[in-house]
Amino acid sequence: MAELDDMPFYDKPEWADVVPIPQDDGPNPLVPIAYTKEYSTTMDYFRAMCRAQEKSERALDLTKIVIELSPSHYTVWYYRQQLLKELNKDLKEELEWLEWMVNEHPKSYQIWHHRQVIVGRIAQSFVAHTTTTTTTPTTAQSTEAAFSFDDLPQSQKTAAQDLVNSELDFIAESLEDDTKNYHAWSYRQWVLAHFGLGPWWVGELAYTEELIGKDVRNNSAWNQRYFVVTNSPGGLTEEGVQREVQFAKSKIEQTPSNESPWVYLTGVLRKGNHPVTEIKEFCEGLLSVPRANFSPFVHATLLDIYEVEAKEQRSAASVEKAKEEAIMLAEKVDSIRSKYWNWRKTQLQKIDVVA
Repeated sequence: MAELDDMPFYDKPEWADVVPIPQDDGPNPLVPIAYTKEYSTTMDYFRAMCRAQEKSERALDLTKIVIELSPSHYTVWYYRQQLLKELNKDLKEELEWLEWMVNEHPKSYQIWHHRQVIVGRIAQSFVAHTTTTTTTPTTAQSTEAAFSFDDLPQSQKTAAQDLVNSELDFIAESLEDDTKNYHAWSYRQWVLAHFGLGPWWVGELAYTEELIGKDVRNNSAWNQRYFVVTNSPGGLTEEGVQREVQFAKSKIEQTPSNESPWVYLTGVLRKGNHPVTEIKEFCEGLLSVPRANFSPFVHATLLDIYEVEAKEQRSAASVEKAKEEAIMLAEKVDSIRSKYWNWRKTQLQKIDVVA
């Protein structure tokens, strides 16, 4: 947060040598923006800094003033990143300021991206302190691992783990105010991936389970869980597939008309190279539950299952079951998409079956 001061910075003696550059809107601007005097004058001085490419403490202070007036001004953010590097500033102090900025503007992409750049530079410093390494530091924008955690010396391992844990805690605090903040979730995935296969993955599955337990319809938490099971050390093992299938089934039984666990369930099966027909018995069992019988996801999944069976077994009986599901969807449980379901029914007639 910029320091409060009764006197505007541009009235102070240390800025007397700067000639501000007014915004050029042309001779006859059609709809000029009604900037406040404070913002307009501040930007005039910022343009002068940019033209001179001044790399100084006052230029850095000015970027903070502009950003706090206009957090989405990406040009100023980029200039600040250059200044932080040129002036060799303490990046941990930058993170402290960014914490305040995120609390003030949690949906600002530029703030989250700047934090990613800063943390990415800190990650590169861990590699720089390593005497032997076979990895090349990646850019802050990369989703690839910045280093191999196992190859770091113990002191750097501790530092890396402390930083990652601190960032995950910070993101979790931000998500408490808005559990579906896209920018916070994107940054969380970047942190996990950028710092590689370290111990920070261990608690992430439990974290998503906690969030889903609080709100089973939190599609962001479901998406994060899929990210974790498919990217964590070891990947999605056979044991993991079975565990996640059971987890998704339990949530479907709780809210059968909630799309998220259905997408998750079929996604895990597909990723684990398991056929959707494996959940046939489960889906058919749901038809006996009144509230589940009117879930479009139950019938849509059964339609997929019967269609697969019809193609694989050339089964006329499976084609008829699939048609019944398509009719159910088109006429009763998902009539808003009746044209799609009717089209699906016509495609079933093209399946070559044994009479």
